Amino acid sequence: MMTDDMLAQIKTQLADRESHTGGVTNKTEVVMLNAQLLGIEELNDVYMASVEFSGMIREDASAGASPFREVWNMTKPRSGGSGWLVAGVQALQ
Repeated sequence: MMTDDMLAQIKTQLADRESHTGGVTNKTEVVMLNAQLLGIEELNDVYMASVEFSGMIREDASAGASPFREVWNMTKPRSGGSGWLVAGVQALQ
C-alpha cells in the first residue's frame, strides 16, 4: 500500500517512536474524517494524486480529540495493473 521509499520512512519513524516510548503501543482513534481530492498529475511514468485528509483524532483514551490536516501523495503506474500506493505524507497542522 506504500512505495518502497515511503515504507522505509515509516519503518524509521516507528523505530524512533518505539525508542522514545519504551515500546508502548500507540493507538489512534479517528473520530471524524474528511477527504478532498486536490488534483491528479500525469508524470513521466506514473499518475500522482494529492488528497487532503482532515478531521479529528484521539491518541489518548482519556483525552479529547485533536484536529489534524494532512496531504497524502499517491502514485499509480501509467502502464500495468497495479493500484495506487502512498508515496508521501505531509502534515499541514
